[in-house]
Amino acid sequence: MNTVLDGLAANPALPAALLDRLIALADPVLSLELARRPDLSPAQVSALLSREEPAVVSVLLRSGQVAPSDVPLSNPSVALVVTEHPSCPPSATRSLAAHPEFKTRLPEWAHALPADVIELLARDPDPAVVAELVTFHALPGALASELSRHPSAEVRRALAASPHTPADVLARLTTFARELAANPATPASVAAGLVRHHEARYWLASRTDLPREVYEQLAGEVEPGILAELAANPSVPADVLRQLTGTRALQRALLRNPAIPLDLLVQVVGTARIGSSPVPRVLVASESELRVLAALATMQARMVVAARPDLPLDLFQRLVVDPDPGVAAAVVTSPLVTVDQLWALAERHGARLFPRVARNSACSPELLHHMALRADGVEETFRAIARHPRASGETLSLCLEDAQARHLAAGHPHLPVDKIVEMLGSEFTAGAAAANPSLPVAVMEELLDRSGA
Repeated sequence: MNTVLDGLAANPALPAALLDRLIALADPVLSLELARRPDLSPAQVSALLSREEPAVVSVLLRSGQVAPSDVPLSNPSVALVVTEHPSCPPSATRSLAAHPEFKTRLPEWAHALPADVIELLARDPDPAVVAELVTFHALPGALASELSRHPSAEVRRALAASPHTPADVLARLTTFARELAANPATPASVAAGLVRHHEARYWLASRTDLPREVYEQLAGEVEPGILAELAANPSVPADVLRQLTGTRALQRALLRNPAIPLDLLVQVVGTARIGSSPVPRVLVASESELRVLAALATMQARMVVAARPDLPLDLFQRLVVDPDPGVAAAVVTSPLVTVDQLWALAERHGARLFPRVARNSACSPELLHHMALRADGVEETFRAIARHPRASGETLSLCLEDAQARHLAAGHPHLPVDKIVEMLGSEFTAGAAAANPSLPVAVMEELLDRSGA
């Protein structure tokens, strides 16, 4: 029954009177689901707020349904949640900074800390408190400099990793090579000197502000992870990138690089197994570059062009009739595809393309039904159809043999009412069915009566 009630709590068609009955249940999990509703009345918000559940208060604050001044701060866990808000009163932060249990968590949660609280936490005898402080908050330069000589390595390591640490302080923390290399605030001159530390090289390989000689040195690495990060780095010189084609993993990494030279893209695209996802370099390619790629005999080159959503119309029209199924899979989700073209693609390439066709928002109810009848056991087709807002009830009924599609269809507003009610009896689909806005109000009332609400 809890699953059903959680579903009802999320149901946008739940009448206000039934919503009041749900709120009266006072279950923490249910209260959290209810707090996410955008249609709560002031009285309903107050009822949820009175539970003093930190997660519920957090949701209500983030949605703007309550302000920090509306929240009672007698519960420290709730007060901690309030410190996340930009309008948190300093008194709440100060009270937690003196609390032995919550002062360790306060720096991570707090949106901002008053200067006196920063000073207090920086002097705390517990290194974990100081480390949390320097991780999440900017300190005055003099205080950061002082903490760089802290006796705890935990504090100094946190300082080296923090993007809030001043550059001159970071330059003095070179014993923490890995943390400095991963810290975007570390000056390039300092980061470049870390290349001699192997533990820093993975992080250096993705930095975009290093001298050429550092990238050249990293290209001589043998560790695949370092080389993959380097291959995807848009600041690595082209001649260095050309050294990184030895494996398919590196070729895939190169195709993530938005600055890869076009000729190198052509070289690696044929063997990289990229799928139909957009390639960053193609997304920024000029029209003339797109035409060069689309004219190649290599199917994968045409495929990466076909995945771009804003193609020139004549180029799109050429690719939408491309005979290769890989190109079809890339182009079929384009916003330029017409319903007639979707039908043609589905007929030409058959059931293997149906899941991609069904992901196009322009797909008509008739085509969705046609594909459901001819899915040939391709479960992903049923799942894609069950997600489509234009699927009819009759079509959704054809998708129910697949368990995942059944769960998706249970929440679809076009599913026939008798099917929705039937799915309330299965734990796997009950929550989605209860959240279905087409569920009759009489059934909602019956479910609440059964729960004792």
